[in-house]
Amino acid sequence: MDKWAYYLREVLYATGKGIKGFLIAQLKLSLLTFVLLCIGFVVIGIDWWGLKALGIAIVDMIPVLGSGIIMLPWAIIRALMGDGDVAWKTALLYAIILLVRQFAEPYLTGKQIGVRPLYTFLSTLVCILIFGPIGALLGAVVAIIIKAIFNVRDMHQIIEDSDYK
Repeated sequence: MDKWAYYLREVLYATGKGIKGFLIAQLKLSLLTFVLLCIGFVVIGIDWWGLKALGIAIVDMIPVLGSGIIMLPWAIIRALMGDGDVAWKTALLYAIILLVRQFAEPYLTGKQIGVRPLYTFLSTLVCILIFGPIGALLGAVVAIIIKAIFNVRDMHQIIEDSDYK
């Protein structure tokens, strides 16, 4: 097999493992969101809290949109309907979820894909600047690919160096 084809196969394998880790991290974050929503909805007194929390947690997996696409209009509509108590509690719950996810996401994603949280964050930020909202998803994938390339390169460099000694 050609040397470059072998390297490409190794990079693709490592990238696949990284993407699997990324998906696991996203599932863990959605589970975290689900738990926070369940607790918050019970405290607020929302009926059908489990089902509503599950629906929002599933929507939360969509990059960029997340739970805010449901939580914010919900709070605004409740406020316009004159139910200010539920409105501000729903908005506060969304703010808590947003803060927890902002801190947990780089850590969980970085841990699952084997990239330091700072590098994952920087990669995501650069991809958002270049590609817009879709860059939020591409950031982690780019970090995974770069890590895979460097790991394969470093592994083969070590092998080549040991062959010459």
